[in-house]
Amino acid sequence: MLDLIIIGAGPYGISLAAHAKAKGLTCKLLGKPMHFWKRQMPQSMFIRTHPDSIQLSDERVEYTLPRFCEETGAELAIPLPRPVFVDYAFWFAAKTGVEFTPETVVRLDSEAGGYDAVTETGQRYRAKNAIVATGLQHYAHIPDVLAGISSSLVSHTFGYTDFQPFAGKKVAVLGSGQSAWEAAALLHRAGSDTELIYRRETPNYREAVTTGKELIDLASAFYDLPPDKKRERRSQPPGSVAHFLRPYVEGNVRETGNVSIESAEVDAAGKLLLRLSNGERRVVDHLIAATGYRIDLDRVPFISRELSSRIPREDESGGGFPKLGAHFESGLPGLYFAGPLASYSHGPAFRFIAGLHKTCNTIMEHICLHPV
Repeated sequence: MLDLIIIGAGPYGISLAAHAKAKGLTCKLLGKPMHFWKRQMPQSMFIRTHPDSIQLSDERVEYTLPRFCEETGAELAIPLPRPVFVDYAFWFAAKTGVEFTPETVVRLDSEAGGYDAVTETGQRYRAKNAIVATGLQHYAHIPDVLAGISSSLVSHTFGYTDFQPFAGKKVAVLGSGQSAWEAAALLHRAGSDTELIYRRETPNYREAVTTGKELIDLASAFYDLPPDKKRERRSQPPGSVAHFLRPYVEGNVRETGNVSIESAEVDAAGKLLLRLSNGERRVVDHLIAATGYRIDLDRVPFISRELSSRIPREDESGGGFPKLGAHFESGLPGLYFAGPLASYSHGPAFRFIAGLHKTCNTIMEHICLHPV
């Protein structure tokens, strides 16, 4: 039996595996390496956070992004192109001795003395501990007003890497955050007639590259904050739009702010008819919803129903999240959650790379000091 199974081979999974390797733990890292970053995000855009705050985590803090650029000749640009970060992740894995098992987990269940993961190929792995370190892929949210409309007319920003199929089409983008502006910019570049529709009165641009330092500091402090302070941090509005997107959108993309969509239906010509709260109508070939994610443990497809039913949940508005202790352990011994599923118990930093270092150091210390 292994010491540890890690499900999810993105930045969290790779970093956790690097720490496990350094601790001498027997470990399997399951999942397609950097799949979200490589295959489900546009590669022609940038990371909004300053490179200083998007390092992966190894025990001795040796394999940093600047070291990668120095050794490989890659440019440490600000903002950083996404492909550079992907290349850095694979370099980091090679340097730290992380080995990938590029198979998708289809079932995770508890077994006597540990956990049992079955992959798409039928391979079975058993371990004393399991860490679920998957990203946002299960939680894309489309508003109720658009529910039930064919995916040929309405889709979510998640998963798009290429907007060329929308060339010559009339496309609405719903949302006021980073992903909305990015989609609008790339649609315009692809030759789409694009309109941004959002509730804000005006765009919320951040005129400098986000440092990420505030989120990193919050990652360390959040769990011990008083309940009212936690509620305050959770209820803060979505982040701003990165300044580098401004010239791609302003003057190029029509913007309609301070409105919402009151109804949506398919018209006689098979197009999408939108009625806006200001009384106007739009007829479009497609709508892309940049409307965020609703994290819910019950939407993770590989966690068995029996196992899911035994995992204690957060109370109140966090009912979709597992209730985690100080060491990211759920109410079931040896079962840990990293990344977005930890972001209610441990704070918003864990939706992002900002929570990596705290996650890795805390979980690995707990596994080594408290063996199951």
